[in-house]
Amino acid sequence: MRRYTLAAFLVFTFNFLIAQKKPLDHTVYDGWQSIGERMISNDGKWVVYTINVQEGDNELVIQSAAADATYKKVIARGYNAAISEDSRFAIFKIKPLYKETRDARIKKKKPDEMPKDSFAVIELGKDSVYKVAKVKTYKVPEKGFGWTAYHLEKKPEPEKPKQAASDPNKKTIDSLKRTIDSLIRVVSQPPQVISKKKKGKDEEGDNSEEMIDDNYAGLLDAEGDDPATPATPEGTDLVLRSLLTGEEKTFPLVSEYYFDKQGKKLLLETTKNSKDSLSKASVWLVDLGNLQKKTISTGGNDFKNFAFSEDGSQLAFTAERNAKPKDLQKFYKLWYYKDGADTASMIADKNSIGMKIGMTVSEFGNISFSKSGKRLFFGTAAIQPPRDTTLVDFELAKLDIWHYNDDYLQPTQLNRLQRDLQENFLAVYDIETSAIKQLGSKELPTVYQTNEGDGETFVGVTDFGKRVEAQWTGNT
Repeated sequence: MRRYTLAAFLVFTFNFLIAQKKPLDHTVYDGWQSIGERMISNDGKWVVYTINVQEGDNELVIQSAAADATYKKVIARGYNAAISEDSRFAIFKIKPLYKETRDARIKKKKPDEMPKDSFAVIELGKDSVYKVAKVKTYKVPEKGFGWTAYHLEKKPEPEKPKQAASDPNKKTIDSLKRTIDSLIRVVSQPPQVISKKKKGKDEEGDNSEEMIDDNYAGLLDAEGDDPATPATPEGTDLVLRSLLTGEEKTFPLVSEYYFDKQGKKLLLETTKNSKDSLSKASVWLVDLGNLQKKTISTGGNDFKNFAFSEDGSQLAFTAERNAKPKDLQKFYKLWYYKDGADTASMIADKNSIGMKIGMTVSEFGNISFSKSGKRLFFGTAAIQPPRDTTLVDFELAKLDIWHYNDDYLQPTQLNRLQRDLQENFLAVYDIETSAIKQLGSKELPTVYQTNEGDGETFVGVTDFGKRVEAQWTGNT
């Protein structure tokens, strides 16, 4: 009898416990947790990781790795963390509340109106957190320490005071404002042409030609009738912060920035000031030892692919500096700077000795120095023919044509289209001899460096001419 009573009691307890549990439905998934980012400081004393949920706000956890330690700091919505090389600071970003972001997406707000991330720094082992709102990105040196830089979002335009609709003078004031603005544009407009007499026998005649004043040529487009539009949006403030002292220095109009590997230099790319017609895009180099800023390059449309040598004494990048907004072809060149030089110098373009005919410096190629700094690697690509502007888009037939001897099936061709348009091939510039050698090609698309770029023999891999069989075998 006692055995039956015990069995009945256990069955009742089991059913009661089951009845108390929440049913497993789709809403349960949102609360499931997982470990995301994880890292350990160089000295092994600190652990930093994130706890993510399927939907909602995550947490960043900083705690001591010692068995008997009690320090544990939890930062709501922290992510994208880094520990400084000297194991003293944790640098990270903080997301906006999930609910705020979700509501903004539902309301279809513009990107500038969406909630923004914050930047934060904490000294490991302490509770105080330094925060800055509305930050796009931050960076720290790969091997150096003591510095971080964070890039602020664009400042919102100040709202203009609204005038009462019932004001009887509103229309008159608005009309006067428009008239004044028109007069200012006319007065401040640069002279379009300057008459210059040709040299000839009849110097007093009207035999003359029109030319654009050199002082204003850079402000006009390819046809000379509209102001040139910048290639990149106007930059925003960049703040350089000393982690050791907390001191900060702000640089305006920055579009891109990079530390060298050792954390001794900071490279800044700045844009033109939209309120100053005489300003120019520039590349600057900041010495973090004395915070002195030096101009590397001034003027141009687009700079990209910046790369420092291992010791930070050399710098290279690609730039397009001369094209007008309506030019049908734009050519990038390879630029090089070394400590002690006045400015960066152009070392490779489509006309350089060693560059194959029909090839040019690719804007999509990766730039890197060899370990010793004696070689500079960059990408080259075939010069693309200019687009035919005489053809009207809506009158052109758009077809996807496939041939059975093509390397790839039609869906694969469409999927690879962007990759093929950006295809480039490895080339090397020998800094000591100023010689260019082409390593890769259409027939040899992949080249692996050896001895960290200083090897005498490299390895090439290709399946050129053998790709068709992948259509039925699945590989080459």
